[in-house]
Amino acid sequence: MRACRLIHWVVLAAYAVMWCGGVAGQVLTGGPPAGAAWASGIFLLLAGLIVVLTSRPAELAGLAAVALLGLAAEVVGVRYGFPFSHYRYTEVLQPQFLAVPVVMACAWMVLVAYVRQMLKGFGLPARVEVVVAAAWMTAIDLVIDPLAANQLGYWRWAEAGRYYGIPWQNFAGWFVVSLLIFGLVRQRWRPNPWARFTGLSIVLFFAAIALASGLRLAAFIGLGLCALHFALPRSIPVFPASPAPPGRQLTSRPDRL
Repeated sequence: MRACRLIHWVVLAAYAVMWCGGVAGQVLTGGPPAGAAWASGIFLLLAGLIVVLTSRPAELAGLAAVALLGLAAEVVGVRYGFPFSHYRYTEVLQPQFLAVPVVMACAWMVLVAYVRQMLKGFGLPARVEVVVAAAWMTAIDLVIDPLAANQLGYWRWAEAGRYYGIPWQNFAGWFVVSLLIFGLVRQRWRPNPWARFTGLSIVLFFAAIALASGLRLAAFIGLGLCALHFALPRSIPVFPASPAPPGRQLTSRPDRL
């Protein structure tokens, strides 16, 4: 148990350092340091590890399913131009599988876990929750894509669209793929404040870069999503813990992470 906790904190510390370095690099120099292209992939991998390390063993199959579905959608998108429109990944994110960076599986997993955690406990009907979750994922993509496809250079579009050069079909595709993922992966999730923290940090990361880069609309949407995160009432455990033994009950308090 101590070893697992130590690994978790080491990963979290590394993630925090890379988060701060990434934001500082974009704000101060307008881009990552020369020769630091590898950092983007490591950053996404660390985010995925935080979610995995703080999840129950019973939840790992669901997380793996989300990661594989997201990666499969990217492979289909790159090869056939559907459902996101035609695009191709650059060499920035490595390694790649079928021309798609493997860490994109982590990106899908982290964001889906984040949105699932944010909607947990509201008691929405299943069909309504799936639609709301897909819309939330699409709103996050409105923040991420302008930076990922332009300033960060993760991928390039075959034909430029009107939203920071991104075709609107991409966002329709994100909604549809998210709808399928949330509809297919319906297992029960334990409250996980670290999954919420990691998702929020990614949204804030891209919102901060968008603001520094003068992408006002993307920054406004990102900051609005961050404000929504803190506005929604939640009551979850302070730290992911093992099931309580008989006769004991886990305590919880409002946590705004």
